[in-house]
Amino acid sequence: MRLVALFYPHIEVRGREQLPTAQPALFVANHPNGLLDPLVMMLGLHRSIAFLAKSTFFANPIGRGLMAAFGALPVYRQRDEGLEGGAHGDRAKRNEATFARCRALLQQHHALALFPEGTTHSKTLMLPLHSGAARIALSAEAETNWAIDFLIVPTGLWYQNKAQFRSSALVVVGQPFAIDDLAPLYATDPETAVDELTARIDTALDAVVLQAEHAELLRGLPLVAAWTAPQELQSLEEQHARTAQLLAAYQRLRTTDPARLAAVEQQARRYARVLHTLGITDPWELELSAARRGRLLWLALLLVIGFIPAISGFVLSYGPYRLAAPLTPVLLGDYEETTSTGKLIIGTVMVALGWVLAAVICGWLFGLGWGMGLLVCAPLLGYSALRWGELWSEFREAVAYTWLTIRHGTLVRELVARRQALAKQVLEAVQLANG
Repeated sequence: MRLVALFYPHIEVRGREQLPTAQPALFVANHPNGLLDPLVMMLGLHRSIAFLAKSTFFANPIGRGLMAAFGALPVYRQRDEGLEGGAHGDRAKRNEATFARCRALLQQHHALALFPEGTTHSKTLMLPLHSGAARIALSAEAETNWAIDFLIVPTGLWYQNKAQFRSSALVVVGQPFAIDDLAPLYATDPETAVDELTARIDTALDAVVLQAEHAELLRGLPLVAAWTAPQELQSLEEQHARTAQLLAAYQRLRTTDPARLAAVEQQARRYARVLHTLGITDPWELELSAARRGRLLWLALLLVIGFIPAISGFVLSYGPYRLAAPLTPVLLGDYEETTSTGKLIIGTVMVALGWVLAAVICGWLFGLGWGMGLLVCAPLLGYSALRWGELWSEFREAVAYTWLTIRHGTLVRELVARRQALAKQVLEAVQLANG
């Protein structure tokens, strides 16, 4: 789990106050990032959560050990038949054993996470939900005469950049709901009860998962949300909330006032092109760079102090880590959803092997003590290289913004005015959409 925290050092939670404290919980979530989705949930929510994972992850002793450590249960998919770890003709029987285990976990008041879409993906809209989550929930309650009284917790997962090392992630906790009112229906017509609960889950997930008809809109709205906020957004939670607000306004204005919407879109695209041309990633820095110049000296001092350890860590770790990129599509498939998993698992293995090899060479050249010392220090040196690189990026960006404000003051003032004008347009559009 510490490796997941290293990959996503900032995992925020929106709606934590809605988490059940006295009742068992069945989390239902969207599935944008493969195996890392349930791990991010566990880290963000600070609780152990069992979850389903495709059976091919359990195909070898190493995989089975990892899955057991994470609390995963195998699910056997038709598409995996014939693959190592697949069902091989007894898929239904094996899945029923897994589902029985899920029901037992709920009955024992453990937390369980299910991903009703059935597969991980990068689409901008959620896939049609499978009925498995509803079937497990209803049958678990029915087996105990509706005595468990667990809550279903809709959960949205949102990544700043899911494939980027040292990125951020957000867990959005929706309004939990009970299912005991479905007991009479389930007793007389189980299939209709399953359909009804699946529809409720679908509606609940719509409230916590950002969705759009096309990728450009879903990529652009978070940027517009950040640029046009009344003040600089300090957290992913704030950005998500404002993005959701703008998305709702966009969908209403598309019907009620498409001309106004088109005008705002045009201004946002023009502003984005200007920023891209100038290499500006955050226009707020144009307004705030003067107040942050004092940090430049502090950053420079840290960079000088940490240079030697950082260089050592870079030499030891960078090469092996880069090998994860070409190995990931070979071992896990060439999919966007496996990129972050590959960087985490395969990258960690390659880096560790690189450290061992370096220690062996060092011990052979200079003696066993030196080799063991290098092996002990390697993780610290690797982390120092990582932090030095982040500080260098921050320093370089701060210098660039400071130079821009000093050397091209007129241009900066014009860009600030354009951002403020765009913010005013967006605010007026949101107010109009809200009636």
